[in-house]
Amino acid sequence: MRVAVAQVRRFETVAEAVRWLLATAQPADLLVLPEYWLGTRGLSEADLRAVVEELSKVASAIGGYVVGGGIAVDFGGVVKNVCPVVGPGGLEALGEKIFPSNATGERIRVSGGSRLALFELGGWTVGCLICVDLLYPELARRLALEGADLIVNPASVTADRVELWRAVGLARAFENSLYVAAALGTGYRYADGRPAEGGSFIATPNGALVEYGRGEGIYAMELDKREVEYARSRRRYLEDAKAMPTVLVERRHLPRVS
Repeated sequence: MRVAVAQVRRFETVAEAVRWLLATAQPADLLVLPEYWLGTRGLSEADLRAVVEELSKVASAIGGYVVGGGIAVDFGGVVKNVCPVVGPGGLEALGEKIFPSNATGERIRVSGGSRLALFELGGWTVGCLICVDLLYPELARRLALEGADLIVNPASVTADRVELWRAVGLARAFENSLYVAAALGTGYRYADGRPAEGGSFIATPNGALVEYGRGEGIYAMELDKREVEYARSRRRYLEDAKAMPTVLVERRHLPRVS
């Protein structure tokens, strides 16, 4: 599977973004956009339909599918951060961010979600975790146990957290014997002034990390299903998780030694 991550700025309009994507993107099975590539403003459901329609043009151009990052959408007064999966024919799947970021104040305006996107593509099973959801190992393990071979992570990460993000992505890939492809935005600042300077990456099931620096661009990599198969046959982490025995935690209160 050829997977591409779009490391891009925040665009003012979807039309501007699509023009850039059509001029830049190369053929790929899957193209992943970062979180909040249209800014942090909330869109209406009608706006979301328009975004899907525009992204379907990109899907047609690359001959694959587009994971439309993380987008804040107002659903009847409840704002969710959603991850649309778009093909040439339109919307194919829609996941939600389960845990909006408390650290950035996202939880003040965005409600937590309750569904993760998981879809089949060319013999691969792909799941989406939006931004900070990658830091919850339970969510990645849930997708892995449902058969995910690849987790895509549309994210918005400040420059001072990129190395941490890569370490987490590498750990999630290794402990779940799958690939993690993270698309990070670049060229803007958070409300507190910290810069976002890219740092997108793809982590492999066997401990390798491909890094894509700071520059705006679309970066592609061929993923090899044999890496997933080798990792799962060698380490058996997922088999062990499925067969997890009841484990008791024995708590003791020890006296203080004077």
